[in-house]
Amino acid sequence: MLTIKPEFVLQHIHAKDSEEIIQRLSDLLHEGGCVSSAYAQATIARERAHPTGLPTKPCAVAIPHADAEGVHESAMAIATLAEPVAFLNMADPEETLAVEIVLMIANNSPQEQVKTLRKLADIFCEPEKLIELQNLSAPDQIAEWMKQELELA
Repeated sequence: MLTIKPEFVLQHIHAKDSEEIIQRLSDLLHEGGCVSSAYAQATIARERAHPTGLPTKPCAVAIPHADAEGVHESAMAIATLAEPVAFLNMADPEETLAVEIVLMIANNSPQEQVKTLRKLADIFCEPEKLIELQNLSAPDQIAEWMKQELELA
């Protein structure tokens, strides 16, 4: 079961690049006891090799993640960005996307990770879902919305 808490949500944050966002989200998950301190570097390394940016509409999203090693409890951390940050496109790594929403997942089983990624892809192929998420005004609302959309609530 994927843990999503208001403490794992950052809203309207500023970041200089994708690595800073990954580090900040990983820090939240580490402070929450969900991942090891090495999870950020593992995720950054994986992002360099296998980008996770998606050219969704009306805004691009990224779903950085790493393998199950270092994951103590499956969880998700979420960031909405004050200004877009560059992530490479998953389908075309030569293309840079201006990402506005980042969803870091940490799954302790490969099967759970595939299931989570599929559900997220289904959710974000609907533009109105991204608009709903962007319009939420508090971390508890974002966490609850995501739980409902992923059918965890």
